[in-house]
Amino acid sequence: RERDNFHALCKDLERVEVKKWLAQILEILMAERAKDQRNNEMTLLDNLIKKHEELIPTVSKTVEMVDLYWKCYAYGDELKPHVEFLDGIMLSSTRDIAPSCVENVDELIERQEKSLSQLDAKRTVVVDLIGKGKVILEHPDKPKFLEANVKRIEEGWGDTKQK
Repeated sequence: RERDNFHALCKDLERVEVKKWLAQILEILMAERAKDQRNNEMTLLDNLIKKHEELIPTVSKTVEMVDLYWKCYAYGDELKPHVEFLDGIMLSSTRDIAPSCVENVDELIERQEKSLSQLDAKRTVVVDLIGKGKVILEHPDKPKFLEANVKRIEEGWGDTKQK
């Protein structure tokens, strides 16, 4: 919501109608004032509009960065349950058991098969997330934490598949 409000405010800076409306209102307000005061107020308005126009590149860059960081944080939130899932699979499939009896071995085999089917079910989601992260990583102004997030899911997926 805050991001949308920010975008709306930034767009108002660029709208020509707003500048025209300000000039018209100033004309109406200054209609019965002295010519010097009218000219002075028009100059102040022109200076204010010029300052706004000078702000537009900075604001545009800020909008771009807000969008990028919003994507990165959303990506991190989307990643979290899948990383936890991979950690859980890794933990359950690498736990040592004493293969002294057939029941333990059967339990291990059953657990490994369950882990493999769960991994297979998540494969497309995880691969898509890795791809999505790599696309965001291509942005030159990416935040530092994004690389760690992508690396974490890639390594987690690789390690889990191996073990």
